[in-house]
Amino acid sequence: MVNEKDKPEWVLAVETSSAVGSVALGRGEALLAEEEFSAGHRHGVELLPTVDRLLRSAGVEPSRIEWVFISAGPGSFTGLRVGFTFARALSQVHGSKLVAVPTCEVIVANIWDQMTGQGPGLKVAVVLDAKRKQVCAAGFEWDGVELRKILAEQAIRPNDLLSRLGRPLWMTGEGIDYHQSALEEHEVTLVAREHWRPRASKVLTLGWTLAKAGRVVAYDDLTPTYVRIPEAEEKWRAGELKHLL
Repeated sequence: MVNEKDKPEWVLAVETSSAVGSVALGRGEALLAEEEFSAGHRHGVELLPTVDRLLRSAGVEPSRIEWVFISAGPGSFTGLRVGFTFARALSQVHGSKLVAVPTCEVIVANIWDQMTGQGPGLKVAVVLDAKRKQVCAAGFEWDGVELRKILAEQAIRPNDLLSRLGRPLWMTGEGIDYHQSALEEHEVTLVAREHWRPRASKVLTLGWTLAKAGRVVAYDDLTPTYVRIPEAEEKWRAGELKHLL
């Protein structure tokens, strides 16, 4: 008879960085279920009920979740805070181990299969809207076998991003919609829209890779990846500085 402790561990993967959030339930590296939230940045309302439905359908108590893989950003400030608060709470209460998965890597994982067969030197840019005529972007290069990051997440103007990465270049990410005119002037390949958004199932896949590499984070050290402070805080700081002057 197989002891329950000898079976693969239960894991929740959480994605709240984009407008449409999602949660995936896995056992070991196997994906058992995935569910999306409705659009509209309702993560604070829908995250807990969605998790509850997934766990109930599998007959799993929250206390049995041994891992939480969280999409770490960059992305929506509010959405990330919701997801990280949930992950920290589950870890603090039930001892779940935490792994932060970079959101740009989650997005580019959508097109892994499409890169198979491509020659080395292909560049891939993941772009999110950073407002103020900038994108939040990360850059990757395909060597014919693996994809490696060549440009860390940062806020950058589209033209500067394009000049730094070179060609051939594929682009993906929800920031494309906000900067279409700036991108259309350049010879780049836009990935199909259905691959632009991060998904919890990819968080699950990448999370295990990081977990095996020992990339576990204590709940009080778990923080989102921001490339800049929130706009409201930036305006507040500017007002405070003006007041002091």
